[in-house]
Amino acid sequence: MTTNKTATKKRTPTFGEIWNCLSRVNVNKHLEKKGDYDYLPWAIAWAIVMEHYPETTFQNQLNDNGYPCFYDPQGFGMVRVTVTVCGHSHTEDYMITNYSNRVIQDPDPNQVNNCLKRALVKCLAYFGLGSYLYNQLDMLELEDDSADEVPIAIDKQQAPILLTKLQQKAIEKYIETRDNGQKLLDKYLDRFKIDNLSELSKYDANRCLEKIEEKRGNHAN
Repeated sequence: MTTNKTATKKRTPTFGEIWNCLSRVNVNKHLEKKGDYDYLPWAIAWAIVMEHYPETTFQNQLNDNGYPCFYDPQGFGMVRVTVTVCGHSHTEDYMITNYSNRVIQDPDPNQVNNCLKRALVKCLAYFGLGSYLYNQLDMLELEDDSADEVPIAIDKQQAPILLTKLQQKAIEKYIETRDNGQKLLDKYLDRFKIDNLSELSKYDANRCLEKIEEKRGNHAN
């Protein structure tokens, strides 16, 4: 007697499911400090992602000479790294900087390699791992005056902050008033690599609302 066995194809997780998984990982105990900022070592970040999604890959993009750095006429460099998790990819362009986050000219191979690893970790943050660390860093660099709306510092023990209901309603209301509303919504989802507007971070929602207000101001003028 022959028994037919049908293989069950494993379902590929959505970007939102990957985000929900990795954004819940608390990386605080792994943080190290160099310069003014805390950072997550690339080897630990990669190990955490591989534990959850072992098919993850990354690629260092090369210039025309086969070197993983792109230069402008002034000698400032940029690296480009692409990470793919379960078919979902993100590419990060990362300026060559020192540990004080200052751009540098004519970087040596060690500086290029260090920034390739930083770009890798930042790519992983777009999938959720340690994303709250970048919310903190970006907010510090913004030097925003509206402290009540966008806190300058974030408690490292808290989970990544999603947008508020008021922010979501404001963005949705704006989209509804546009003739190209669906196209605009799709642009938001694609830009921030999310499946639903409710998955947008509070920081990114604030950026969207700032752009909306800027456009309204331009129309008013």
